[in-house]
Amino acid sequence: MAIESLRDSHLSCQSDVWSFGVTMWEIYTMGELPYAGLCWSHDFIKSLADGYRLQCPEFTDPTV
Repeated sequence: MAIESLRDSHLSCQSDVWSFGVTMWEIYTMGELPYAGLCWSHDFIKSLADGYRLQCPEFTDPTV
C-alpha cells in the first residue's frame, strides 16, 4: 500500500500508481515479497516517508 494509504487510510490515483509499481516489482523479481523481513509499523511507514524504497530488481536496467 502507498504511504498515504498506510498513514491516513487515504486512497487516490497516486496510491493506485504506487500499488501498480509494487506489483510490477513483484513480477520482475519473480514473486519475491516486497519489504521482506520488515515489520509494518509506524517506524516502517516513517522510513517510507523519508525515502526508503525497494531495491531495483535484478532483471531491470536501473538507468531507465
